[in-house]
Amino acid sequence: MRLDTHVHTWHSGDATVFPFNHFMRECYNTPDGVYDTARRRGMDLVTITDHDQISGALELAHRPDVLVGCEVTAEFTDVDLCVHLNVLDISPAQHDEIQRLRHDVRQLMPFLHDQGIYTSLNHVASGINGPLTAGHLAAILPWVDGLEVINGTRLPSQNRTALCLAQAAGKHSLGGGDSHTGRGIGLTWTEVPGARTREEFMAGLRAGRATAAGDHGGHCTMISDMWRFAGNFVTEGVTSAVRRPSDWRGYASTFGGVLALPIMPLVMAGAFVHFVHEQRFNRDLLYDLLAKPAEAARVARVWAA
Repeated sequence: MRLDTHVHTWHSGDATVFPFNHFMRECYNTPDGVYDTARRRGMDLVTITDHDQISGALELAHRPDVLVGCEVTAEFTDVDLCVHLNVLDISPAQHDEIQRLRHDVRQLMPFLHDQGIYTSLNHVASGINGPLTAGHLAAILPWVDGLEVINGTRLPSQNRTALCLAQAAGKHSLGGGDSHTGRGIGLTWTEVPGARTREEFMAGLRAGRATAAGDHGGHCTMISDMWRFAGNFVTEGVTSAVRRPSDWRGYASTFGGVLALPIMPLVMAGAFVHFVHEQRFNRDLLYDLLAKPAEAARVARVWAA
C-alpha cells in the first residue's frame, strides 16, 4: 500500500512568509480535492497533515482508507528554532494535548513516545526550521520513529542528507509530497509491501518495512507552485465576489491578484535565491554533523536533562 504522508489543505491557515501572511493562505487544497487527487494518482491510503490542525483530516476520517495526521510545529524554548514533526493515526484528544505541549519540545517528545504515536521528522535538512544544529538533532532523534527522506519540495541533495542521517541513526525512511498545491499530491509516497488495510500499513510502518519513493523538488517545482498559488488566490477572490457581492474583500483579492501578476518574475527570482540558501544550509548542517560531534553531544545532553 502507498500513502503520501505529507499533504496540506486550506486548514493549514494563513501563509507564514512575509508579506504573503497578510492576505494569502498557506494552501488552497480542499480535503475532498486532496482525497480524489491522491487516489487518482495511485495512493491506496490518504492522509492530511495540516500545520497544527486535524480539522481537514477529520472531514475525511469516516473513510476506511484515511489516516488522521498532523504536521506539528514543535518549538525549542531557548532559541528561534522549531522542528516539523509528522504524527500519524492520532485522535482528537491526543491532538489537543499535542497542541498544549508543542511550544516546548522537551515536554512534547516524551508525550508522543508514551502515547505510542508514530512520529517522523520532516524536511530535516531545510532552513525553514530555523538554525537547526547537530546538537538539536541529537536531542530529537532518539524520540522519533522515522525521517522524511524524500520530500517532494526539497532538493535531492537535502533529501540525500536526510536519508544518510536516517540510515546512520537507524530510523525508518518515509516519503511525502509536502504538497501545498495540487501539483505534488501523490507523486511522492511511503510504501509498505504486503499491507492491505490502514491497520496493516501502520503495523508495517512501525516494524520498519516501509520504503520511500517518488519525486524530489527544486527550483522548477517551486515556480510551478507559485503560479498555482497566484491562480488559486485570484480564483478565491472571484468566487468570494460572486457569492458575497456586498463584501469588498472578494473584489480586492481579485483585482489585487491581477495587478500583481507583473511582479511574478521577481517572485520566481526569489525561488532561486531560496534554494541557494537551502543548498548552503544543507552544506552547513552536514559540516556540523560530521565535524562537531563533541558539540552535538553536549547540546544533546543539555536538552535531555
